[in-house]
Amino acid sequence: MISALTLVTLGLSSSVYAFDCTGLSTWEQNAVYTSGSKVTLQNTAYEAKWWTQNQTPATNSNTYDVWKVLGTCGGNQFPVVAIDSPTDNSVLAENDSVIIKASATDNDGSIAHVAFYVDGNLLGEVSKTPYEISWSAVLGQHRLLAKATDNDGATTESSSVNISVQSASGNVPPTVSIKNPVSGSQVNLGSTVSIQAEASDSDGSVKSVTFWLGDTLLATLNKSPYLIDWQANTVGSQTLKVIATDDKDATTMSSVSVKVVEQQSGGCAGLASYVAGQAYSAGQFVAHNNFKYRCDVAGWCSSNAAWAYEPGTGQYWKDAWTESGLCAAVPTVQFQTPAPDSTILKNAVTKIQVTANDADGQVSQLAVFANDTLLTQVSQSSLLFDWTPTRVGNVTLKAQATDNEGNVGESTQQVVVTDQSVVTSLTAPSAGSRLVLGKTVQLQADASAFAGQISQVQFFANGLLLGTDTTLPYQWAYTPAAIGNVTLSTKAKDDAGNEASSQGVSVEVVNAPIGKTHKLIGYWHNFVNPAGCPIPLSDISPAWDVIDIAFAENDRNSSGTVHFTPFVQDIHSTCPAIDPVKFKNDVKALQAQGKVIVLSLGGAEGTITLNTDADEANFVSSLTAIINEWGFDGLDIDLESGSNLVHGSQIQARLPRALKKIEQNIGGDMFLTMAPEHPYVHGGMIAYSGIWGAYIPLIDELRDMLDLLHVQLYNNGGLPNPYEAGSAPEGSVNMMVAHAKMLVEGFTLANGQQFAPLRDDQVAIGLPSGPKSANSGQAPTANIIAALDCLTKGMQCGSIKPSKSYSQFGGVMTWSINWDKFDGYNFSKPIGDKLTQMNQGQ
Repeated sequence: MISALTLVTLGLSSSVYAFDCTGLSTWEQNAVYTSGSKVTLQNTAYEAKWWTQNQTPATNSNTYDVWKVLGTCGGNQFPVVAIDSPTDNSVLAENDSVIIKASATDNDGSIAHVAFYVDGNLLGEVSKTPYEISWSAVLGQHRLLAKATDNDGATTESSSVNISVQSASGNVPPTVSIKNPVSGSQVNLGSTVSIQAEASDSDGSVKSVTFWLGDTLLATLNKSPYLIDWQANTVGSQTLKVIATDDKDATTMSSVSVKVVEQQSGGCAGLASYVAGQAYSAGQFVAHNNFKYRCDVAGWCSSNAAWAYEPGTGQYWKDAWTESGLCAAVPTVQFQTPAPDSTILKNAVTKIQVTANDADGQVSQLAVFANDTLLTQVSQSSLLFDWTPTRVGNVTLKAQATDNEGNVGESTQQVVVTDQSVVTSLTAPSAGSRLVLGKTVQLQADASAFAGQISQVQFFANGLLLGTDTTLPYQWAYTPAAIGNVTLSTKAKDDAGNEASSQGVSVEVVNAPIGKTHKLIGYWHNFVNPAGCPIPLSDISPAWDVIDIAFAENDRNSSGTVHFTPFVQDIHSTCPAIDPVKFKNDVKALQAQGKVIVLSLGGAEGTITLNTDADEANFVSSLTAIINEWGFDGLDIDLESGSNLVHGSQIQARLPRALKKIEQNIGGDMFLTMAPEHPYVHGGMIAYSGIWGAYIPLIDELRDMLDLLHVQLYNNGGLPNPYEAGSAPEGSVNMMVAHAKMLVEGFTLANGQQFAPLRDDQVAIGLPSGPKSANSGQAPTANIIAALDCLTKGMQCGSIKPSKSYSQFGGVMTWSINWDKFDGYNFSKPIGDKLTQMNQGQ
């Protein structure tokens, strides 16, 4: 069951508002109007959304048309109202206490009251913000409505919201979570920590919440707020636990681990923990979930509507608060040189370069050790040091960064010191990489001489000479000719004839994917949601050709670092964990069938941080390791609002470079897909700022690497396009064809530049798989099939047609594999069958 979702609905009523038309010219048929132009016609004001000529505002001003109605000329302006929560088509639990929330504004006055209706019956009126009211959910289908009345008596009705209330079978255990502190937090010895829990029971009541330190009971509370103070008196890791018991004695447990340290200053020391409904003033700082926040708007900060304004998690928290960093972040530190597993010369100068970063303060000290012997120490966040090793053998280099709060982070690097006159090492691909049979990769090496110059570097595969390079950078193009494990190595020679060989690097050569022309692409959930438990990869439908693993997770305590772990059993469900060994075997088995497995970054709630060089280095190194460990074929870039991808952002500038480096690290030929929402791509036609068209520079930088671009044609309304007035409706043949036509034939951006066409095999259609997998955008099967026929054969087109048939068109993507199974394979069966027929030439 979904409990009171809080996404904003886009629909508003079609009421016409009053507008000051002073100075506006009357619309003329032959005149050209561009975005932002305002005109009047028949006592109504209009504004152009994009370039237009000969399109009268009187008949071209609906939601997806070129003109927007500003209002009637003169008089009182009508208020604007919309239901923000719950969202349309939500499924709620019977007896759930639902908060119905609306937003209402009046441009020329004030809101007198907002009335709420359920199935046409008045539930109540609210005369001040927040405009919200509680309702005990009753079994069945219901229609919610809000009406706003302004100070002059004008009333506007919101778009209706349809919800379904269903009953649960048996007793539903309570839910409980620890909101503060967050797992992994550091707290000072002797400090008082506010432990805040949230508990609820959808089909009854919470009888008690108990707080525990390990196995020691701290407190029992029988009513909310579930909040106690705990004094941290013991240094080390401590487990805090809460157990909620409902009125039928069902229990649920949640726990976090915190670290008690002897020294901590700055950060969140002395700050109060956030509590919903408590009074806060503008400029006041609070601590919450191991982050520090500054209150910007006192009224919103002090709201008891945690769902809206809880810092860091509330739907509108950024309107009330500004994040000011982690409370206790361990600094990150990384070696830039030497490379891992390098071979270096005894008594020769080797440059050690280290950088460090602290998310919530400054790096106060940076030190480097060789086998625990201090080499150098500086009071800054980076260093470049000349080290002359004097002993032969394996050496562990360690860099240790200390921040202004006393937190310490470190990184280690293994190198080999030799007394040979020449040294060399293979730097790419890295050990464990998977190379594809018949696909050329670039081998790269380092080499240096104690005296004189390097004259040549030779490259070997299983001892067989591949080729020789005599100039920097030392590299060789290698095309694997047989599957299996291969040891790559190098041999360097100086101008005096001295030679040395590198340590071998083991890689695996695998069969190339079968590579169907028209592919079925699906996302696999590595989490629990209403579609059910994560599905073992061995149990998914055989129809899928490309499988996107959703999602990698960003490390909030180490900027840029990304993690991946198959689903681990948690207290929120009875779903079994995904066994890591079986997961790896399943990946290999699917690849043996010709399937492509990629790891997806981002998602609706995902965040990726790429603001600094250190972030970028962490991003590259962590994803290289993940791909090598789990055997993925590549990556999927699914950056949405949480990534802050906008024009001019650091992530927009750094991501292409980082992805190219990852591809180089794993030996080349990384399978790369992208799944942007359509405003990030096609929206560049309407505007070229903010999020609008923000993916375009990424696509342009990576188009030679890009395998598939499957834009999400859902959750964002219709698609404005150059081929028709207004927008093509969601789910229509025109929308699917227009989206693809723009990508394979090119289109003009709002800044006047041209988006160059992609190959047709790089483009696929992105759709939701069923009724619950997205808020909107579901397409009838017949429309999907018609769009595919239109694009590949020129048949079954609507009013929009491609300039030619695109026989290599990439296929269809859907969210998701799990929802498809939940809905009885309603998507993969008919669309998979259609793509199979297309691959067979039918």
